[in-house]
Amino acid sequence: MMKRYLIGLSVLSAVMLVLSLVAKGVAMPFWAPVPTWMLVVAVLYFAVAYGVQYWMTVGSVNKNPRAFVQFFLATTVGVLFLHIVVLVGGMLMNPAGGKRFAIAFLILYVVFTVYMTVSLVRFMKNPQGE
Repeated sequence: MMKRYLIGLSVLSAVMLVLSLVAKGVAMPFWAPVPTWMLVVAVLYFAVAYGVQYWMTVGSVNKNPRAFVQFFLATTVGVLFLHIVVLVGGMLMNPAGGKRFAIAFLILYVVFTVYMTVSLVRFMKNPQGE
């Protein structure tokens, strides 16, 4: 199940990377203050963060299914604080494009969160695999 998630996460990351670069190219005046490298790093950050969070969550289900809810909530809160730190750091690194970076970051947050949530629901329906 983890392999399937990682493949989907890789595809999603590639799609989001291409979409962010196309959006930057098409809507150049709006995205001009945000350096391209920041968008690339944001996509890679979300891919790594959600890959690690999913791996830890699935591992907790396999170790102790009763503790899953507590572990899931704890990791979610921890990752949310990490997201806030990265978001504020990105905004402070580029004050001119801070608001635009926040918009891109929040879009990526929603897309990756939905993907992980759907994947976890599928996993919980069938924890043994396919």
